[in-house]
Amino acid sequence: MLIPGIVLALSEDRRKPVGIESDSASLDHKKGMSVFRGSVIMTQGTTQIKGDVVTIYNNKEREVTRVVAEGNRKRAYYAEQQEGVKGKLQAWGMTIDYNISEDQIVLLNEAEVSQGGDILKGERIEYDILQQSVRAIGKFVNDGSKGRVRMIIKPR
Repeated sequence: MLIPGIVLALSEDRRKPVGIESDSASLDHKKGMSVFRGSVIMTQGTTQIKGDVVTIYNNKEREVTRVVAEGNRKRAYYAEQQEGVKGKLQAWGMTIDYNISEDQIVLLNEAEVSQGGDILKGERIEYDILQQSVRAIGKFVNDGSKGRVRMIIKPR
């Protein structure tokens, strides 16, 4: 099922080098921030992040602490292979905010997660990797009420 398996990313991925392809790059070592623009593809082991703009934040030791992927024409994309689970976890959102130092991922606007046929959709989806919890919020509609979260669980 999607929810429990979501927190089991391959642990060796974090020890792999980060590769980035983009149309342009702007790096500011003093601020610990790099901005990549134009069909950005970032990979680290089995983890892949795609977006129109990807901003990477580093600490003083130059370790990546946060990655924010934004989509302009289409949703940003996040994918990783899961330990002990068949299939790949895939996630989409107009903004994907992966706070590595706090082990949290937030998908915003047209958020969707898919794994092994299970699908979760909402306007905002939050993962707390340490607490092994997922929270989804529906889209707000014009009358101020909340929309619905949608989940499909594939039979086993």
